Amino acid sequence: MVRLQAMHFIHRILAVAAGREKVESGEVIKVPVDLALGHDGTAEKVLTHWPPGGKVSIPQKTVFTLDHLLPAPTVEARELHRRLLEFGREQNIYVLARGEGVLHQVVAEQFTPRRGWIIAGADGHVATSGAFGALAFTVKPEELVEVLLTGNLLVRVPPVYTVEVGGRLPAGVTARDLALEVLRNLDRERIQGAALVFQGEGVWTLSTASQMALCNLIGETGATTGLVIPPEEVEVGREPELKVEVSNLKPLVACPPSPFNVRPLEELEGLPISQGVVGGCSSGRLEDIRELLLGLAGHTVHKNVTLLVTPASREILTTMEREGLTQILREQGALILPPGCGPCPGKHLGLLAPGDRVLAATVRNTPGRMGASTAEIYLASPRAVGAAAAVGYLVSPG
Repeated sequence: MVRLQAMHFIHRILAVAAGREKVESGEVIKVPVDLALGHDGTAEKVLTHWPPGGKVSIPQKTVFTLDHLLPAPTVEARELHRRLLEFGREQNIYVLARGEGVLHQVVAEQFTPRRGWIIAGADGHVATSGAFGALAFTVKPEELVEVLLTGNLLVRVPPVYTVEVGGRLPAGVTARDLALEVLRNLDRERIQGAALVFQGEGVWTLSTASQMALCNLIGETGATTGLVIPPEEVEVGREPELKVEVSNLKPLVACPPSPFNVRPLEELEGLPISQGVVGGCSSGRLEDIRELLLGLAGHTVHKNVTLLVTPASREILTTMEREGLTQILREQGALILPPGCGPCPGKHLGLLAPGDRVLAATVRNTPGRMGASTAEIYLASPRAVGAAAAVGYLVSPG
């Protein structure tokens, strides 16, 4: 039987980190960080705000990745990489620059986030580590500078917005669909600045990769952080802000211009696409690649579609090669990109032109996110992307 807690799990994490007996929503506290994160997408501002002679106080807890702009698409990007590598050498911090993968996947594989950790990162999707019970906060690059100099983060203790997920996902429906179901049903005003937490059978029975995919989209909700609540930490008697039953959930699609504009995929069947994207921090894990292949169902990519696949890490790519998945995908007409973010941030490797319509298993579909502002970005699961890439238009995956 779960015991009654005086504070919510989130607040107890923050209280322990701050060396306090209790914290309350709204108060500002100082907490030491267990991991500080950055990448080449935001490093320019970090380096610009870095004070002359400044020293990183937590070098062994600081990780930067080259994942948004690797290989460098411009001279300016290469110059930034050189500056960041030099900064890494001077400060004795981790700068992963040889295709290790996208930041959040590399953190999961190499730095083992743990329950109760405090993470600060200059990226909108650091809450991916919430799948492991870590409490990760997105900060501005200039705020990350202060974290690196002091080892501490100022946090406004957030209220908690709980999503209880009942049932189990049916065949052909994925954690990405669950995430979109949450996005279209949560209270967009109440979620602002809150901690978004997931609990219930429908999330506890997911694989770790699926829990990461779910937590990955926390950054799109307006929440300040979030995680999966361990079963033993659920508060007795506390009603969740949102209940989601997934036993009969069907595949979903987020339509332009917002991840909140979610509709059943079956309502959009027949809509042509010119590009499909799977990979990066949102859908580049091995589980996602297998889902993509299930969607393709042995078919070659349609002649009107470019299918781009970005493994989330070098480790995943190695496993894909060992299992023959990269060869299968190439033979079916997909392009395998280097581990990292791929086309998602719109920096290179698959930019959209006017007239393009992409179905992507990525994080954001605001106009101009992946290239031309008039290109259309639809978000769905890797399986849905595979099914659409095979026929050239949106279709419910089998």
